[in-house]
Amino acid sequence: MTAAFELFAEKGFDGTTTRSIAERADVNEVTLFRTFGSKEALFRQVAKDMLPLRRIKAGVDFGAEGTAEEVLVRNARLVLDVLKENRHIFMMLVGELWRHPELKEEVGVEVFDQAVQFVTAQMQVMIEDGRLRNVDPFVAARSWMGMVQSHFLLNYLIGPGNIDPDAEDRLLRGWADIFVNGAGRG
Repeated sequence: MTAAFELFAEKGFDGTTTRSIAERADVNEVTLFRTFGSKEALFRQVAKDMLPLRRIKAGVDFGAEGTAEEVLVRNARLVLDVLKENRHIFMMLVGELWRHPELKEEVGVEVFDQAVQFVTAQMQVMIEDGRLRNVDPFVAARSWMGMVQSHFLLNYLIGPGNIDPDAEDRLLRGWADIFVNGAGRG
């Protein structure tokens, strides 16, 4: 899998051959086809395996001690740290899914749906323990994820690649406050 990921990242989906993957992995090309069936299936599996969703799920805890704002900020920091460490995966994946829309459904949408389901369940925890009011946990999940993901995209993928830690902390705390308390006058 590592050899395939490295080549997809270096040369893209179209520029990578199963022969080059087999050579780098030191396996027979036939083994790749027996195992995965096609280059497309191998790409799908590599993308799913390399995305850090499992690591995020293992670290995020919306049931942890603290106010809703504190829990949201702490979890957002963890997610952003994992995303930043793996930004090269997202850069490669976004480009390849844009060039190959037939791969979007299984790779992009499936993984995103898993993430949304996970965060929806975490929002439900915060609703049940009284830290959030009774709102649609799916909408809450998509809203919070949208803020964190747009921040990652704008600052770490297409932006400068970093942000002052104090400025990032201010943003995360501000978004958590607005998310929990609203921006209206009451």
